[in-house]
Amino acid sequence: ADNLRLKAFLFERMYRHPKVNQMTARARHVVRALFEFYMNDPKALPDMWRQKATDEAVRARRIADYIAGMTDRFALDEHVRIKGQSFDKK
Repeated sequence: ADNLRLKAFLFERMYRHPKVNQMTARARHVVRALFEFYMNDPKALPDMWRQKATDEAVRARRIADYIAGMTDRFALDEHVRIKGQSFDKK
């Protein structure tokens, strides 16, 4: 019973907190924008990530892997570079 109350407390106050939800939405937006950008312009990828991406499914997997390996800072910097939009704190 205590365990369930603790879980409910954490979900309400931490995991589903509006600021956490806002950050998650921003991250989702950045990742989606990066993925779409690289799918539409695979030449923008570094050479080693572009190689062997001969069909759309392979290219999508390689792009997903490339984005997954990015640090948060690099992903945000790439987003600013390709979209001119920043999500840094104001």
